[in-house]
Amino acid sequence: MPEQRLHPLSWLFELFNVLKQFIVPLLILLFTGRGDRYEFWGLIGAGVMVPLAVARYYSFRYRIGADRIVIRSGLLQRTVRDIAFTRIQNVSLHRNPLHRLMGVAEVRLETGGGDKEEGRMRVLGLPEAERLRQLVRSGEAETPPAGAGVADDDAGNAADAPLLQLDWRELLKLGLVSNKGMVLVAAGLGAAFQFDQGLARATLNRAAGWLWNQGAELTAIGPARYALAGLLVLLVAFVALRLISVAQAFLHYHGFTLRADRQRLSLARGLLNRFEGALPRTRIQAWTLRQSWLQRQVARFDLRVDAAGGKGAKSETMEAHWQLAPIADAEQVAGIINTVLPARAWPVDGWRPLHPDAWKREFKAPALFLLVPAAILVYWLHAWGLLLLLSHPWLWFQSKQWAKHAGYSYGNGLIAVREGWIGKTWRFAEVRKVQAVYLKQSPFDRRHGMATVFCDTVNAGSFEPPLAVRYLPLAEAVALHDAIAAAIAE
Repeated sequence: MPEQRLHPLSWLFELFNVLKQFIVPLLILLFTGRGDRYEFWGLIGAGVMVPLAVARYYSFRYRIGADRIVIRSGLLQRTVRDIAFTRIQNVSLHRNPLHRLMGVAEVRLETGGGDKEEGRMRVLGLPEAERLRQLVRSGEAETPPAGAGVADDDAGNAADAPLLQLDWRELLKLGLVSNKGMVLVAAGLGAAFQFDQGLARATLNRAAGWLWNQGAELTAIGPARYALAGLLVLLVAFVALRLISVAQAFLHYHGFTLRADRQRLSLARGLLNRFEGALPRTRIQAWTLRQSWLQRQVARFDLRVDAAGGKGAKSETMEAHWQLAPIADAEQVAGIINTVLPARAWPVDGWRPLHPDAWKREFKAPALFLLVPAAILVYWLHAWGLLLLLSHPWLWFQSKQWAKHAGYSYGNGLIAVREGWIGKTWRFAEVRKVQAVYLKQSPFDRRHGMATVFCDTVNAGSFEPPLAVRYLPLAEAVALHDAIAAAIAE
């Protein structure tokens, strides 16, 4: 096939990609009426970069062969990328509202061999993008990856029937149990203070003052007046944060669909910005299942996986942690896990307890740490500083509950750990995916005859907690370490 250019409108998206870097100084000039020389220099730089962005479109060529794609790019420094289809692990399509309006998509090719995409094609017509994705998939090996949980005769059915789809009811639950609203508000306040601290502070003061006055007018009784006004402010803030979380859930996860075939898990989501990507089964290294207190009230979980090849990446296609199920019930979670893991590995049976003194290990470190600020407060506030020590009974109770609910399981080719009691977390991985196993002891551990076994998987522990079986009796920890080491040596 001869070399081809991108979609004729690609120059427009290259132009937007450059201009978006100057949105902040432009907004400063438009809405605050002020700016220093750095903002003006940025706008001048935009005028220089626009022709270069258009020229990049004309210098970009690609050619699709029978088993590979060759990409030529660059103005002064030419780059040629020759990518075999068998090396491409994921072809993801990104479509914002402008892409969808014009019937195009940004295509990102990922090989898993670095911290960024091997190739980014901005933009292709949607039919061409879909054809390229199908060509890449048809060039992959026909045999399923080792340990796949879907049999050959069921692969077609698994690909047709989605593992998980989220309707509006589930998205509403997701928004209500999520704290994303607080994160978005904090980010918005930070951006507002960057633009104009005085204006942002005055806006917050006026809003809080109006709510306080509304609550104060409801009653004339002195103490009740202030209590009711404060409760009204908290109530309005809580409702606003929940509404923002619900809106974020609908925008980010609208049309969420998770499918599986013998090679990969395919995921699509997004209302305005649409994302379609795939995660090869062989890249899945470890699993994280969470259930917060709010999620427990609606019997829902959050399921994520650590993926090899995405550590340190900034793009969505190279994400090191894929969210396979932002919200799902126990049956749906088991269905997703058992589609990938062999021999119906989930849910795990036969959880084993930790060392009887594991709670002491959790209690003593924070309890001793609090003695330092308590001593400082006693110096400043005298006896009032001792109030900080009232947190020790809570730490003792929390440590007891943590140790009571913690445990681990080793069997059926799986190593699993569970922790938490208010919010619960399960971390697990196939033993064959463990890269290294090591045993650690602190002085406190040696004194009490306990140890911790760490299992190192690719990318595990970079953002998620490490897969560690903590505070086991020493003999049991040594036996577990030796068993895992022997298994991965095979």
